[in-house]
Amino acid sequence: MKKRIKHISLLTVVTILLMTVLAGCGKTEGSKKVIKIETRGSPAPFLYTVDDAKDAVYTTKDGVHLAGYDVAVLVELFSLPAFAEYELELTVSSNALVDAQQGVIDATINNWSYNAERAESYLFSFPYTKSRYTITSKAGTSINSFEELANSGLIIYGGAGGNTTNAIERWNDKRTEGQSKINLQYTSVDITVQLQEAIEGKVALIHDQPVILKYKNAYPTQFESLNITVLSDNETATNITANNTSHILFGKTGTHSKEYQKLISEGIKTLFESGKLEELGKKWVAEALGDSSVTVLPLASDLIYLN
Repeated sequence: MKKRIKHISLLTVVTILLMTVLAGCGKTEGSKKVIKIETRGSPAPFLYTVDDAKDAVYTTKDGVHLAGYDVAVLVELFSLPAFAEYELELTVSSNALVDAQQGVIDATINNWSYNAERAESYLFSFPYTKSRYTITSKAGTSINSFEELANSGLIIYGGAGGNTTNAIERWNDKRTEGQSKINLQYTSVDITVQLQEAIEGKVALIHDQPVILKYKNAYPTQFESLNITVLSDNETATNITANNTSHILFGKTGTHSKEYQKLISEGIKTLFESGKLEELGKKWVAEALGDSSVTVLPLASDLIYLN
């Protein structure tokens, strides 16, 4: 009898331990699923860092204080009831696109536009912005198209993976012998240097409208010697992006990519329908630029899955 009692006791202990281990493999009460998102952290007014925590919309675990429209949209998304079981972990990284593609993170946000090449590696959320693009050149000039830009011979500075950089690369690749190409040079030269070189007639700048207006507000003296030309919708659709919208990207190799694409897209639609997305655009873009005519709100017809 003694041996039998010992055997039962041992079996009971093993059973309890096994149940404890199994319970630990699942979701514990009150825990949240962390969605890891990376951003490059610029340009303003969409993404930028601030010195004081009180001015930040979100502060990363390593103490980077982030503000801007994109960050505000993310924070609002994670405040929706549908995100009650999720927690946002936002970090700044120059490798955001690569990390998303390789499944190191769940998503990246940085005003990423749609193109067919990018769609091979990433899933796109519903858009949260719709922008117009501009070309800035020295005063007295007006460049209205990629064709005019190529013929001007002016340098365009670009960063690898950027929306306009990719557009110029595609445009140049299609040029045949004897046709001028846009003089694209890869660099991270400071914007103040770029503005000065534009004034000198060496460089032209391509940005979406809110970004160039942010620079204009920051450097008003320089812009007295510059001209901003807003590209037509047809030029933008033909040579930059047919959608002219920005999206959150999910690497196709990510474990939860399709799940999070649906979750975040439905969240963006909720913010759109409630008027919150428009409100955020007015606060973080139009008001920040001091120009009430600027809007980044997508159309209802834009709220579709592009892939």
